[in-house]
Amino acid sequence: MPKLKGTKEKILETALNLFAQSGYAATSIRDISRRVGIRESAVYNHFKSKEEIFLSIIDKYRFLDLNEKILSDELLEELTTPQRFLITFSNKLIDLWDKPEEKKFMRLLLMEQFSRISGREISVNGLLSELRTLCGMILGEMVKHGIIKKIDPEILADEFIAPLFLIRAEFMVTDESSISEVKKLVEQHVNFFWNAVRL
Repeated sequence: MPKLKGTKEKILETALNLFAQSGYAATSIRDISRRVGIRESAVYNHFKSKEEIFLSIIDKYRFLDLNEKILSDELLEELTTPQRFLITFSNKLIDLWDKPEEKKFMRLLLMEQFSRISGREISVNGLLSELRTLCGMILGEMVKHGIIKKIDPEILADEFIAPLFLIRAEFMVTDESSISEVKKLVEQHVNFFWNAVRL
């Protein structure tokens, strides 16, 4: 039996939908409460302000625990064929980004990029930090074991991630592109990257 969503979760889900659709400034607590089907005062039982709701959404999608969601034992076994590993890793990332909530979050982030909410600047840098760390670790191990050229793993991680992020931003904020088209672009990028760094 599926777990019923609590009011706090419904507020966050509804706010994400409204923020992604209309933007942060154009969405009010009243809009959120109406859509959830509760009184406006009930929203304040869970959140102090619209800002707190927004920042809770940012934090929820910023820290996705990519290690747990992407690095399975099955994937790690593919490290014996590093190019195949990078393609599979990237496809798992695309599958994660293809979820409707992730698309809405990305749309919201692109809409609100560089705005300041409660003194906190909203940017994609925070979103990418966990992915940078993970890719830097993986590529650093490949450098260490003589699989790829001796290049700073942080630079390698940025070169690997940047095109993936652009693909995400361009093709994955709507439902217009097919996932198979996106994965073809990803595979082209990984093959190009691999040919540039392999020994």
